[in-house]
Amino acid sequence: MKRLLLCSLGFTTFAFGQVSDSVSLNVGYANESYYSFANGEVANVDNQNWHLAFELSAWGGAIRLNRKQAELYDSEEVVADWSSTIDTTGQFAVWDQHMNGYDWWDEGAVNNAADAADPFDMGWGDYNSVTHQILGSRIFVLKFNNGDCKKFMIESLIGGVYMFKHADLDGSNEVTQTITKGDYTDKNFVYYDVLSDQITDREPANTSWDVVFTNFVLELAPGYFGGVTGALHNNGVVVSEIDNEPVAISTYNNVWDTTIASIGYDWKTFNMTTYQYDIEDSLTYFVQTSVGDIWKLVFTGFGGSSTGKIYFTKEQVEFASIPAYEGANLEAYPNPANTVLTVNYAHDVNEIRLINMSGQVVIHQTTGLTSINVSSVDEGVYFLQVKDDAGNSAMKRVIIKH
Repeated sequence: MKRLLLCSLGFTTFAFGQVSDSVSLNVGYANESYYSFANGEVANVDNQNWHLAFELSAWGGAIRLNRKQAELYDSEEVVADWSSTIDTTGQFAVWDQHMNGYDWWDEGAVNNAADAADPFDMGWGDYNSVTHQILGSRIFVLKFNNGDCKKFMIESLIGGVYMFKHADLDGSNEVTQTITKGDYTDKNFVYYDVLSDQITDREPANTSWDVVFTNFVLELAPGYFGGVTGALHNNGVVVSEIDNEPVAISTYNNVWDTTIASIGYDWKTFNMTTYQYDIEDSLTYFVQTSVGDIWKLVFTGFGGSSTGKIYFTKEQVEFASIPAYEGANLEAYPNPANTVLTVNYAHDVNEIRLINMSGQVVIHQTTGLTSINVSSVDEGVYFLQVKDDAGNSAMKRVIIKH
């Protein structure tokens, strides 16, 4: 259950203070949870109904793999050999297996087949810098969890339209499909289930979430692949990790990590004595959202595969998205303030409040409305709110530092 402390500032209600929350990925991590720090869980969706995810950005051509549902191998065949039967006997030990990368979203497993020395090799096809078309160059083999296999290739990406096909290894049961990027204008990826030939629009709008809690597969040791559970962040979100410090800290080091797995999964370890997960103490994440707000994230518990529950606290420590009525008409100085904070407002003030980050009013003045004495106020970030005779309100963030 969420614990939320609310404080009304002018015409808008804000959530301040620490909030306890949790998400559930369901038994066996069958789902994933798209989460907004400002609004909570945005969507909780099935994570078992797709094999391939196609990037939708204007210039992107990444194709990610659901490694929990299938393995991807480079068959070493070229597109001209599509009609030939692919023999997999003994080949899975020889062929290159490709995985998603977790530095950037565009490090798809299919793209990771690329020759690093060739800047025009997209992994699945070759980019033409004149026509801006990508034409398929490789045939892949998808090996599903039940041991069945399909061959698969991207034929082209032209004018924002992916064309691709898959078939049994002998060429039978061939299916051709297309995905048009323009049909999904507010998503990062669209998803495809090879076995059911279903295109699934399963993501929430890409402006609505900050992180996705999910279980994903990594090569944890050479040749050993295992599932890990954690958080990956959205494009435009950055993270600062503070380790070996008390979790009570509210300041970040201003060193931001842009890699999507910068929160990742290693905030917990499995205890072989208790057979429970231990949460790393003194580990804090500061998450800067795409709008510039900064949230403090501390994990507090993990239920494992039996529940898929992830427990954490969050607290907003920086507010970039101050409402429009903050303004140019309100000045407060010096900022940071030590003893006296001078208040200058374009209208006649009849009330001043100084509000802490827990939503508590620490100073309330209805007289002496040109300054407030903050010498006895604890250091930290506050909101200064003023109201005029007409009931209009303005607000400014101030810092008290002694």
